[in-house]
Amino acid sequence: MEITTINSILSDLWNFHLVLIGISLSIFTLLYSFILNKRDELKTISEQIKNGDKNPTLVQKERFAIKYISRLKKFNTNCLFIFIFSAFFCCWSWVTLRMLSDCQIIIKQWFMVAIGILTIILCLYVAFQFLKIYKHYKSETKV
Repeated sequence: MEITTINSILSDLWNFHLVLIGISLSIFTLLYSFILNKRDELKTISEQIKNGDKNPTLVQKERFAIKYISRLKKFNTNCLFIFIFSAFFCCWSWVTLRMLSDCQIIIKQWFMVAIGILTIILCLYVAFQFLKIYKHYKSETKV
């Protein structure tokens, strides 16, 4: 394999992980805002229940809010994992691309293959998370 091809693939991997970093941070921030909003709602509901209002609707809303927050926290943790691994792979591909000389073609090639395989695994993890979210979406929006 030629060095220009290896450098091109490493550059593509670097760009791909930069995109994943941006997407995972955006989703993390979005979910975080949803969690905070629902937590504020949960505080209001809990205060009403503590003040003696044992309305079954309020108790049901409290359970739903707790379940909703815990589910979003799990998704947010997965976004954090995607962010961390993408940042690591991004740095690894950038260092391999920029810091290793073109004379070290074998080392660059092995690093490229390793990063590529790990990127495929990360993409499968992202796809699995997307399918979990989609499955949840389908079950929650059933009429």
